[in-house]
Amino acid sequence: MARALLDVAEKKDAAAVVQTGLRQAVGALHDLPELQSALSNPALSVDRRKRIVAAVFASAPELVRGFLELLVARELTSLLPQVERSYTAQWNARRGVVTAEAVTAVPLDEALVRALEQAIQKTTGLTAELSEKNEPEVIGGVLLKMGGQIYDGTVRGRLQALRRTLKGETRS
Repeated sequence: MARALLDVAEKKDAAAVVQTGLRQAVGALHDLPELQSALSNPALSVDRRKRIVAAVFASAPELVRGFLELLVARELTSLLPQVERSYTAQWNARRGVVTAEAVTAVPLDEALVRALEQAIQKTTGLTAELSEKNEPEVIGGVLLKMGGQIYDGTVRGRLQALRRTLKGETRS
């Protein structure tokens, strides 16, 4: 599904717009459980559910609206988050981009974000699409999630590693 949508979006030179639309749709369904419930409710007719999609996502790109209507018609709206992740992963692979998330205690300044992106590009050879998340319990340092891997450069992570070393534990 995601590949077909990406193929069509690229032919229309709308891959970025579709990705944004998919992310917004996933966010809307996450933030509004009643919307998810209505779109997946078989007691409502397919036409009624399509009208809901048209009303709620009126400002979304046409390709995204059409795709959402297709998911509604086939009762597959629960797959939208997976489709969005797959779409993004495939689009990034085609562009030579890796997504990464930097988890820090406080927001990073712009210079530090650019330095992280450059370090990722130097290490992977890929352009980094970096997002930030703030979690005060990180204390200090950066926890980087990228390519299914976690690189822990936080104070908490270093303290845990030191504790394991002192206890003679090995990490597998």
